[in-house]
Amino acid sequence: MESLASRLIQVLRAGTVDDAAIEAGAAEDPAAFAEALTDASKDEDLCKTAEVWLPGLIESAQPAFGLRTLVRLVDERRELGRPIDLNTTPALAPLLGSSRFLARRLLAHPEWIDALAGTPPDAPSGDAIAPTWEAIRRAKYRGLMRIAARDLMERSFEASLRELSDLADRCLVAALACAADECGTRPPALLALGKLGGRELNFSSDVDLLFVYELEDGEDPIERSAEVAHLIRHLKTQLEAPSTEGFGYRVDLDLRPEGRSGVLANPVDAALTYYESFGAEWERQMLIRLRKVAGSEPAAERFARSIAPFVYRRLIGPDVMREVHDMKGRIETERRVLPSASARGRGLGELGMLPPASVESLHDAYLWLRRAEHALQLAEEQQTDRVPRAPAAQTELARRMGYRSGSGHEVRNAFLEDWTRVRAEVRGHFDALVLGDPVQ
Repeated sequence: MESLASRLIQVLRAGTVDDAAIEAGAAEDPAAFAEALTDASKDEDLCKTAEVWLPGLIESAQPAFGLRTLVRLVDERRELGRPIDLNTTPALAPLLGSSRFLARRLLAHPEWIDALAGTPPDAPSGDAIAPTWEAIRRAKYRGLMRIAARDLMERSFEASLRELSDLADRCLVAALACAADECGTRPPALLALGKLGGRELNFSSDVDLLFVYELEDGEDPIERSAEVAHLIRHLKTQLEAPSTEGFGYRVDLDLRPEGRSGVLANPVDAALTYYESFGAEWERQMLIRLRKVAGSEPAAERFARSIAPFVYRRLIGPDVMREVHDMKGRIETERRVLPSASARGRGLGELGMLPPASVESLHDAYLWLRRAEHALQLAEEQQTDRVPRAPAAQTELARRMGYRSGSGHEVRNAFLEDWTRVRAEVRGHFDALVLGDPVQ
């Protein structure tokens, strides 16, 4: 049986009409797709290379938008005297049909398309980023473009999380250097927590940061505290500021000692005293992902070494399980959502606290849920983890996750079935392990 892609390639090259094929390949907007296909049929390069770009395009979330953007980019690059080699950039069309915010970045920087060559394209460069705010923003979006393209070429999802985190690390190294230079201040240690600390960042995750510093001999502690606080506020403001190049990263500082009411950064000794005297159970868990990213090496090393006994206790008594049980109960009451699988079971499995089958189930569920969150944020770089209610939006989400075979209805149903199954599995494991009767 002739494939849908083959039928649409014939329509493109012959200028004929095949309403059924157009409707099947258009996702939710057949009229817009038909118009874009007509425009594409006038371009010789697009017609010649249709076997390369069209199959991936019609399996993307928004084929009509993607095709309109592809036509514009081909025209713009031709006007620049640098035509796109569509035979070597198979990820371009699926990327344009999957991410509106990255499509806009490519329209602003059509020269970036060359970085998409390959199957899949190369990972973002590991080179240092120039310490300017504009360079940081450009490096971020150029890196996101490559990572998204690699995702759509179906490489390992876990590699994507690492690459996004490594990209953020490089941007933060440059940001701290830039802020220190502009503020004329010796930089503190910049430590990562949360998803960044665990090298599991999403496309639009905020970055949870913690700052500590050492006082030099004879240094006024009040003056030093004010200097470091000014540097941190400047870094946060500049990273979050929107510009024609987008923005850097949303910065969350609320996990520091005493949260929002605490100072923006502490000397190492003051931070250690806080955790030893007042540290809560959730703070122990939070600090498991502590990781040094930039700034003062001595301050980072001493803090990490000295905080380890607080985080990794030799003995864990029943009170710990009660606290976790109560904490999760409060979340359930306040948010009324099913638990995520973010606490993967591999560590518990290594300790013999979970059977291998449960470990594998939790690990697979964790990756599925993270892929869903990833795909939600790929569309418009919005910081969200909410599955949309509208059927069309659910179909788009499914295609961004890699559900591509079949009609839009079939793709959506497959996604919803897996979503229901994954949540039920996680709920079952979590209820059995934590939300059952509290340990006495």
